[in-house]
Formats: sequence, structure tokens, C-alpha cells
Amino acid sequence: MRLAISLSLPMAVFLGGCQSIDGADNLEKGIPYQLSAKETAAVEKGLRQQLPYEGLLLFGPMAASKNSKGHVSVCGTITAMGGYGGIANKRPYVGMMVNVKPLFGFVPIVIADDSATGQSAVILTCRRMGIVI
Repeated sequence: MRLAISLSLPMAVFLGGCQSIDGADNLEKGIPYQLSAKETAAVEKGLRQQLPYEGLLLFGPMAASKNSKGHVSVCGTITAMGGYGGIANKRPYVGMMVNVKPLFGFVPIVIADDSATGQSAVILTCRRMGIVI
């Protein structure tokens, strides 16, 4: 929890300069980036902190890209199983790696809801950043 709170301020500053993704091509397509084991663990930890879920969280494949400014974006899918009646739902997500000393971690930007529209929006955003999930 402390990491999520401490990452909020740098992410707010970082994302403050971002524009809306509606209609315009203002997302930079990055080049493929291979996540390290430490980064993959940080993605999983960041998602667990955002999804206080009592059931089982299964992480699908994740992919990343790095833009010209050195920012690493990560997209993937997460499936929540168990909980209420054993319901499973696979949802895409997009987020950013934070590596500004002393902070290191992953901050989810959007975790899609169960709607087709929400999921399509996340998948489209990932593709515009050069990430196919």
C-alpha cells in the first residue's frame, strides 16, 4: 500500500503532461522491450495492490514497449478466479514502469472492466503504443 501511495505523486506529475487519447495520435509507438524478472514481479505486485481480491489472480502473457523518452509501458491480461461463485473474468490492463530512484515499481493506468467497449479501448491503447496482447 505504501508503494502505491508513494508512486501516485510521481505518476501524477508524469501523466500531467499527457493528453487525452481520444481521436488524436498522441501516443508514441515504442519499440519492443523485454521485461526482466524483477520488472515482471513488479507488474504482478502492482496489479495485486490495485485489485484487493480474495480469490486467485492469474497473470496472462504481458508485453512491453519503450518509447523515445525511455518510458516503459506494459500491457497484459489478468484473470480473477474464485470469490463469488467461482466466477472468472479475463481483463486487459495497461500501465507504466516507474524507475526513478528510490522508487521502482509498476503503476496500472487502466484495468478494463468486463464490457467489450472497455476491453477494446485498452487493447487499442496498447496497440497504439506498439504492444500486442
